[in-house]
Amino acid sequence: MQQYLAISFEEATMSTEQTPSFSDIAINQLLTQQYQLSGQLKSLMGYCDQNLLLTTESNAQYIVKIANSAEPKLELDMQNAAMAHLTAEQCAVPHALSNINGETITPITNAEQQTFYLRVLTFIPGKFYAEADSLTHNESLWSNLGQFVAKIDLALAGFQHPGAFRYLDWDLAQGYRVCMSKKHLLHADQAPLVEKFLTLYQTQTMPVLAQLPQGVIHNDANDYNLLVNDVTAPTRITGLIDFGDMVHSHIVNELAVACAYALMGEKSTQDGVLNAFKTIVAGYHQVRPLSDSELEVLYSLVALRLCTTVCNSALAISQQPDNKYLLVSVKPAWALLEQLSALSPFAVLCQLRQACQLPLDSGKAPADIIRYRKQHLGKTLSLSYQEPLKMVRGQGAYLFTEQGVPYLDMVNNVCHVGHCHPKVVAAGQAQLAKLNTNTRYLHDNIVNYTDKLLATMPEKLSVCMLVNSGSEANELAFRLARCFTKSKELLVVDGAYHGNTNACIEASPYKFDGPGGEGAPPYVHKVTLPDPYRGEFQGTGSKTAELYANSVKATLAKLAQAGKKPSAFICESLQGVAGQIIMPDGYLAMVYEQIRAAGGVCIADEVQVGFGRVGSHMWAFETQNVVPDIVTLGKPIGNGHPMAAVITTQEIADAFVTGMEYFNTFGGNPVSCAIGMAVLDVIEQEQLQAHALTTGAYFTEQLRLLQQHFELIGDVRGLGLFIGVELVEDRISKQPATDKTSWLVEFFKQHHILLSTEGPFYNILKIKPPLAFNKCDADKFIKVLKLGLMELSA
Repeated sequence: MQQYLAISFEEATMSTEQTPSFSDIAINQLLTQQYQLSGQLKSLMGYCDQNLLLTTESNAQYIVKIANSAEPKLELDMQNAAMAHLTAEQCAVPHALSNINGETITPITNAEQQTFYLRVLTFIPGKFYAEADSLTHNESLWSNLGQFVAKIDLALAGFQHPGAFRYLDWDLAQGYRVCMSKKHLLHADQAPLVEKFLTLYQTQTMPVLAQLPQGVIHNDANDYNLLVNDVTAPTRITGLIDFGDMVHSHIVNELAVACAYALMGEKSTQDGVLNAFKTIVAGYHQVRPLSDSELEVLYSLVALRLCTTVCNSALAISQQPDNKYLLVSVKPAWALLEQLSALSPFAVLCQLRQACQLPLDSGKAPADIIRYRKQHLGKTLSLSYQEPLKMVRGQGAYLFTEQGVPYLDMVNNVCHVGHCHPKVVAAGQAQLAKLNTNTRYLHDNIVNYTDKLLATMPEKLSVCMLVNSGSEANELAFRLARCFTKSKELLVVDGAYHGNTNACIEASPYKFDGPGGEGAPPYVHKVTLPDPYRGEFQGTGSKTAELYANSVKATLAKLAQAGKKPSAFICESLQGVAGQIIMPDGYLAMVYEQIRAAGGVCIADEVQVGFGRVGSHMWAFETQNVVPDIVTLGKPIGNGHPMAAVITTQEIADAFVTGMEYFNTFGGNPVSCAIGMAVLDVIEQEQLQAHALTTGAYFTEQLRLLQQHFELIGDVRGLGLFIGVELVEDRISKQPATDKTSWLVEFFKQHHILLSTEGPFYNILKIKPPLAFNKCDADKFIKVLKLGLMELSA
C-alpha cells in the first residue's frame, strides 16, 4: 500500500526538532486503552508527524497520527471539525474517531514527559494522483478535479473555526510577503522569472484582493493529497487527505493551489498545460461559479504558488545543501513557471472565460466608438486600418483585442520597454498612492530621476527640464535657442516632423508641406533631406554627407546675406516620418560645425529614437559622433505615460533666465519621475540596449535575405530596432510601390501583426517595436512578410 507514504516538499522543509517517536508497542497500548483498537502497525513517511497505518484483525484500516509537539491543539481541533463537517456533507475525506471519552484528540506523553496529540482517522482507499503517469491524465480527470475541489469549497462555505484564523507561510494571501523575504536566496539566473510574477501580482492582483470572497479552505490539494480511482487510466478524484494546511483565506486560492500542483505534473507542451488549466477551471466553475475578479487573478495566483515553492526551496537548500531531494522536487515548479511566463495573462483570462462559457467583457461595440469619435472627438482624429481594431490590453510586444486575440506590435515605439511592463506599472501605482504634486515643493524623485537621466548624456549636457510631451519639449527647445542666440531663424530638414503645437507644426515640413499645410513661415528654412537611398546623392559615406551638408551651408549663406544668423538647427537623430532614414556618416558633425560657426545651436530630436533603440548607443545622435547643444526626449521616456524632457548645457539654460518665470504644472511631478526612473532601471536591468543591437542585427539580416529573393524590396535600412523596408516597383527607377505597401499592411493585420507605413510616398514599412520584441517575433514577421511578398509576386 503506497498511500500516505510520500512527503511533499512543504513537509520536507519543516522543522524536525519535536517529531514524536513512540514505539509500536506503546502506540498499540494507547489505541487499546483509548479507542479499543489493536492490530498491525506500519510506519508511513512523515517529516514532522509520526504517521502509521493500523490494520486490525478484521482487515479494517485506520491512519494513526501523532502530531509534532509544536502543533497547536486548536489547529488540530480545526482539522477534525472540518473533516467531520465535510464527511457530513458527503465529501470523500477522512474523519477523526472519538476516544473512550468522546474526544477526537488524545493527549499523550513520552518518557521525557513531552506532550503530544494522538488522533485516529478513517482510511480512504485509493491511489495518489501523483502515481498516475502524466501521459494518462485526460480531460475527464482534469474536469473532475475541478469539480471535486469546488465541492469541497462549497461544503466548507458554512464552516468556521477559530483555528483557521492563523498565519501560514503556505497561505497564498501571504505568498507575496514570503517570496519577497526569500527571493534573494534564488540563483541569479532564476530570480528575474520570480521577480516578473511578483511584480505582476503586485500590480494586477493586489488591487483586486478586497473583491475576492473569503472562507476556510483545505489549501493543499496537491498530487499526494488527492486520490484517484485508477493509476492506469484515471478519470476521477476519489478522496482528499491531509488537512494540515487549512486556513481562512481567499477561496479562489484553493483552486490556484490545485491547479499549480496538477499543472506541475503535466509533461506536455505549453498548449497542453493551458488545456489542462482551462479544463480544471471550467470543471470548478460548473460547481462553484467563479466571479469575474476570481478569474482575473487566477493565473497570477497559480504563478505565486509556484514562486512560493521555489523561494521556500531556496531557503531549504541553503540550510541543507546536500539534500538532493530538495533540488529534484522543485524542478517541475521552475519548468511550469517558464511555461506560464510564455503566456499572456490576458489571453489566458479570455480562454478561461470561454472555457467557463462566460461572455468576454468587450465593452462598447467598435462601430459605436467610431461613431462617437466622429461626432464628439473631432473628425481629424485618425484611426489605423480599413476596419479599426479595438485594443484592451497590452503585454510586452503584443496588444490584445477584447476577444483576447494577440497582435504583434511592430510600430509602437512609445511603450519602449514593453506594453504595461509590470515594474513600470508598479512604480507608477506606488507613487500615485503616496503623492503627486507640482515642482514648487521639494521631492526626491525629480532629483533622483534627472540625475540618472543626465548620467546617460555627454558631460556638457547637464541641465534637465521636464515637460509632458515631445511636442512640448521641442517647443521649449526653440525658446531656449532664441533666448541664447537672440534669433528666431530655424533650420529644419525636409520631411521632418517635430510635434503638434503651433511652433512644432511650423517647424515640421511633413505638416506644413502636407495636406492642409500653409507652407513654411518666413523664419523657417528647409534643408535637403540626407536620404542615402532615394535622395539626390547616393551612399552612406562622408562624401555623400558633405554633399548634403552643403544645403545647410547654402542656407546659412543666404541668412548671412540678409543680415541674420540662425537660432537653431533641429534634426531627428534618425529620420522617422521622412522614411526611417539613416543619415550618411558624418552628416551631423559637418552640419553642427557650420551651425555653431554661424552662431546657432544644434538640437537633436530623440523623441522617437532614443533610450537605446539603436542598440550600439543609448542615444541615436551618438551614432553620428556628435554632442548636441539641446536634446529633446519624449515617447519612450515614460513607456506610454505622458512625460518628456529637454536636456541642455548650463550656458543655454542660464540664458533662459530672463526674469520670466518658467513653470510647468505637471512636468517633473513625482509620479512621472518614478515612472521615468523605472523605465531607465528596466533598460539597464534587462539589458535592452544590447538586446536591441543583437535582435535588430538578426532581424535586419533576415530582411536582407528576403530582399535577395523579392525585387519588390528596394532597400532595407536601420540601426538596432529602428528599421525601414522600402518597397519599389522597379529597383532602377525606384518607383514607389505605394499600393502594394498599403496592401501588405492590411495583410499583416490579417495575420495578427500591427504594421504601418512611412515616407512621402507611404511605401516604407515602419518597424519600431517595443524593445520586448525578440527573435521569435522577428521570425513570425519574416514568415508573414514572405507569404505576402509571394502573393504579390503571384
